[in-house]
Amino acid sequence: MINNLSGWHVASITAPIVESDPVNGHRYQGWRPCIDWCRKHLGDRAIDGWRFMGEGVFEFRDEKDYIMFLLRWSS
Repeated sequence: MINNLSGWHVASITAPIVESDPVNGHRYQGWRPCIDWCRKHLGDRAIDGWRFMGEGVFEFRDEKDYIMFLLRWSS
């Protein structure tokens, strides 16, 4: 999907469960793992071509980054 105002690609995902604790089960971390992944692979700021809009909504300037993100984080 494209944001009509910005022209950026919009990805909406559920928060991943990325770690398993043998005693307490899965550990919820919100979207922090996704944000950390974007910082590592795409850069640290919106000027680098991505931004976290809140509650699982991310926007990407470049379609290739949008697709790479969805391939990594879509369940």
